[in-house]
Amino acid sequence: MKFRLLVFVVFATVMSLYAQQSASIPFFIGTYTGEGSEGVYRCWMDTITGKLSTPEIAARLENPSYLAVSSDNQHLWTVGEMNRTYCLSAFSIDKAMNLKFINSQSGEGSYSCYISELVAGKWLGAASYGSGLVTFYPLNADGGIGSLSTVDKHWGRVTRAHCIVPDPNGKYVYSADLGLDKILVYTINEGKLVPYAETTLPKGVGPRHIDFDVSGRWMAVANERASSVLIIKRDTSQAFTLVVSQTKMLPPTFKQINSAADIHFSPDGRFLYASNRGHNSIVIYAFDCASGALKTLGWATQGINRPRNFAIDPTGKFLLVANQDGNNIIVFRRNQKTGMLIPLKETVTISHPVCLKFTHIK
Repeated sequence: MKFRLLVFVVFATVMSLYAQQSASIPFFIGTYTGEGSEGVYRCWMDTITGKLSTPEIAARLENPSYLAVSSDNQHLWTVGEMNRTYCLSAFSIDKAMNLKFINSQSGEGSYSCYISELVAGKWLGAASYGSGLVTFYPLNADGGIGSLSTVDKHWGRVTRAHCIVPDPNGKYVYSADLGLDKILVYTINEGKLVPYAETTLPKGVGPRHIDFDVSGRWMAVANERASSVLIIKRDTSQAFTLVVSQTKMLPPTFKQINSAADIHFSPDGRFLYASNRGHNSIVIYAFDCASGALKTLGWATQGINRPRNFAIDPTGKFLLVANQDGNNIIVFRRNQKTGMLIPLKETVTISHPVCLKFTHIK
């Protein structure tokens, strides 16, 4: 009898541990190094409780300030942000979320701050804020980064390329330029990144980051200088060039200095979130997919300290905030019916986290 009880206890314990492991999903953390952080970290989040594991070093790199996980979860690419040059690095990801270095490519371009997979398994793009340029690289069969294909220097007096992202429909590539107050539109033609059009935005808004709703009909832009969100729709060529609306990100009573940072739609497209540095908050909007209209629902502020980046987990249950100056990552539970954020007593310490990237759920 005692033996059977012991077997049952051991079995239950093993199954409990298995259940906990299977309920966790991994994500990677990009950091600014030099004050405690050493590069890219890996972490797991429990999709039932929102609990985070202790971050573990995955790759030692200088200032991996932005990351991209491949669409098949097999590779991770990083951009090293430096004041004169950039370094893009490629890694393979194994089942335990270990990173194995493949190769790197470097070049001239100050304060490179964004990297993304533009065409799955084929093309990679990066943006350099200080030099106002975007770079375009082929991807090798092993996930490594090939030789530089295109450098496009944004045109104008003061150029500040802040991101580069693919159109969800695959036809275009977009880059937000904070200095020009424009979204620059590209196509990929014969292995080159080719300028196609410009989306002129209201003067002085300073576009920073871009996201698309799940339907692929709408683009949302977080404007760093104006602390506002722009909603943009497609024109007859199906490029995002038609500005629909601009909505403030701050309460009307807040008069201090603020700069907007990151922006993300909820997985179901019904809500939109953006981060404020200064007000130190995540603004919450309801989004009408039929009209593109935004309705401000409120602000989450508890525990937030300079939220340069945030991420909604693939299940849509939780929102994680990377507090650059708070030196930690905090978790909010997301009410999927109302969109509101409920702070959890869940925090992990890490020096200057500035990018969070989950692996994709298939």
